[in-house]
Amino acid sequence: MNDLNVEKIEAQLISIIASVKNLTSTDISLQPEDDFISQYGLSSMDAVSLSVKISQVFGFGFGQEVEDIDGLSSFGALTQLVQKRAA
Repeated sequence: MNDLNVEKIEAQLISIIASVKNLTSTDISLQPEDDFISQYGLSSMDAVSLSVKISQVFGFGFGQEVEDIDGLSSFGALTQLVQKRAA
């Protein structure tokens, strides 16, 4: 997945969040500092679904490392984590 840049990662993450919340990607608007979990009301079940979808799309086990929890603190933190782990 070395061809992933920040814009592609953000677009894919927005698509994943939209899918989890049964929204369209155009319904999701996020800045790096945004707490996307609170902003879109992700439940614990939504977080599990998010984790599974991230693992499938980006090809690494999300939710298995301690740093993965920090990746949920903001949209930017999640983007950076995916960029680091999918490289």
